[in-house]
Amino acid sequence: MSRTRTPACGAAGRGYNQVVRDRADQVVEGLPRDLDRFLRDFFPRKRWQSRVQYDHRARRFLLDVTVRDSGLAGDERFLSLVAFYGRGQRKLMRQNLGLELQCRLFSDEGADLTPRLRTAESSYLDNEERGSAMGRQLAWLGFRRRLLRDFIPRTLLWAGVMAVLVLVFGFSFSTAVLLCVIALVVQAAVGSFLSDRVT
Repeated sequence: MSRTRTPACGAAGRGYNQVVRDRADQVVEGLPRDLDRFLRDFFPRKRWQSRVQYDHRARRFLLDVTVRDSGLAGDERFLSLVAFYGRGQRKLMRQNLGLELQCRLFSDEGADLTPRLRTAESSYLDNEERGSAMGRQLAWLGFRRRLLRDFIPRTLLWAGVMAVLVLVFGFSFSTAVLLCVIALVVQAAVGSFLSDRVT
């Protein structure tokens, strides 16, 4: 005896599929940017490229990371970060969408390096002792990266601004400091406003 689908069930199924398609589009657009922001705190952005594909038949996302130099492809710190990110996003996909996420790694020539990700995941995410040691390495790497990328350049910039205000325009040191503080507050306010507008 054959079963017929009721209109309500059909409508519910179509509604669910539409939600999945909409969310899939958001993931395809947003996941690579999110991964880039995560990795950029540790490594220069130009050393890798990421993209996401959605396999409708398998109901699975494919997060492909392409490394542009052999050094990064063999760097266990980078591999552990990608594995960590992939595992976290895989859990979120299952919980929120009921979909799978597979993270893959390729060389710039197209060679499949995904086994290295699996090795990093089992070596550092499933091994507490090795994971702790890697965590310390990554903490130092992230600190050094932020120091060289953000703190030192900004410090030199504001030191130059202070020197110009005092030596060229003749402001007192305290007035120059006050002007710099006001400029920082305005910059933060504008940045926050623009961020809210974007989101």
